[in-house]
Amino acid sequence: MIEQNSLKRITLRAALRHVSPMVIRLISVPDRIDLPDFNDIFCAVLGWSGQMGYILRVHGQECNSFRRKTRAQVLHEFKLHRQEKFFYVCDTLHRWEWDVQVLDIEDGMEKDTPVCLGGRGATPPEFCGGPTGYRLMLKRQREGRAMLEPKMVEAGIQMLTESSPETPSSSWELLRTAVDDCLVSLDARLKEYGPLQPDRFSLQEANERLDHLMRQRLRFRA
Repeated sequence: MIEQNSLKRITLRAALRHVSPMVIRLISVPDRIDLPDFNDIFCAVLGWSGQMGYILRVHGQECNSFRRKTRAQVLHEFKLHRQEKFFYVCDTLHRWEWDVQVLDIEDGMEKDTPVCLGGRGATPPEFCGGPTGYRLMLKRQREGRAMLEPKMVEAGIQMLTESSPETPSSSWELLRTAVDDCLVSLDARLKEYGPLQPDRFSLQEANERLDHLMRQRLRFRA
């Protein structure tokens, strides 16, 4: 997976867009890993499966997991510099978008093992509907039945009816159904994933997942 000559380590800070509280991860990786390995490593830190592909944009170039020509590229080929930033989408279906910054580059490192150095905020459930779905789950957990309660929905529909009297009543029935379906879906996701703890982060657990990934790869090579 990793070439040993002229090995460098890159320390990266990744911040997840469009969620609150902030979700940040600090990782250190060898610069000789290719993009599929980088995605696998990052997903292991998060506790995600990484099955939905990735996109990486750097220096005006887009690389993704769907194009054979770009997915084989190696980190050091981008000639990244300290403080440089690039854009990374982890899971192209749910669009988890990350701003990644190079914090440091160390020369002559002997170990090629990736490591998580720190973080902040809980990793959202991978298949919860992306940032929008995660925000709605947090809101539902926080507000409970007060979120979109029936009298609030009806008051909103009444205002819409008055402003658009030509709209057929069936449209408002569809809106009511959509709101009800949304709340049912949110409750089901909260039940599936358990109570969300948006501020929780465990460095030990992140590195245990990384260690498990690397041991799996060693067994695969043997």
